[in-house]
Amino acid sequence: MAEAVWHRAVLAMQLLAIDPALGGMVLRARSGPVRDGLVGLLDWLPQPQHRIHPAISDEALFGGLDLSATLARGQFVQEQGLLSRPGTVILTMAERAATQLAARLAMVLDAGTTHRLIALDEGAEPDEALNPKLAERLAFAADLSDVSVTEATLPDPFDPAAAITHLRQVAVPDDLCEQLTRIAAAIRHRQPARALVRAARGQGACGAAAAR
Repeated sequence: MAEAVWHRAVLAMQLLAIDPALGGMVLRARSGPVRDGLVGLLDWLPQPQHRIHPAISDEALFGGLDLSATLARGQFVQEQGLLSRPGTVILTMAERAATQLAARLAMVLDAGTTHRLIALDEGAEPDEALNPKLAERLAFAADLSDVSVTEATLPDPFDPAAAITHLRQVAVPDDLCEQLTRIAAAIRHRQPARALVRAARGQGACGAAAAR
C-alpha cells in the first residue's frame, strides 16, 4: 500500500512536469529522506524554482517599489516579484500558511499563469493542514507518512520534453471522459472532471515516452 502511494506521487510529479494546468500537489510528510527523495524529482519541473515560507510578503511575491533604485535614479523603479515569471513554487510549512497567502496563491493559479505549486505540509495533526481553498486548486495530494525509505525507490529516467511531445498527440476517448465525469461527481472529488481528464492524457503521454 505504502509503495503504491510512493509510485502515485512520482507519477504526479511527472504529470505536473508536462501540464501546468494541473496546478500542483500537496505533499504531506515530515522532513526526512523519503520526502527528500520526492522533492529531488523537482528537477523535472520548470525553472525557475522558488522556495517560499508562510511569512513571505506580497512585495516579495508580486513585486513593488524598489526604494533604493527609485532614490538613486530619481524616478519610480518597480522591483519584480518571485512570481513575475512562470515556474515552480515550493511552499514550505504549508500547514502554517495564513488565509491571505493562500488566497494570493490561489489567485495566481486561477489566472492560468503556468505556475506549479508544491505545498510541503508537515502537519502532525488532522487539523494541521494546507488551507482547503488552496488545496482544491492542486490536482494531486500525497501523504508519505507511512512510506519507508526502502519503499521510496528511485524512478526510471524521465524525459519531460518527450512526454510533452506525446501529450499533444494523446486524445482521451469520449466514453472515458464520461466515466471520469461520473466518477468525479459520485465521489465528490475536489478536482473537477476536466482535471481528471488532463491527468489521464498526461499518464498516456508519460507511458508513450517511457516506451520509446
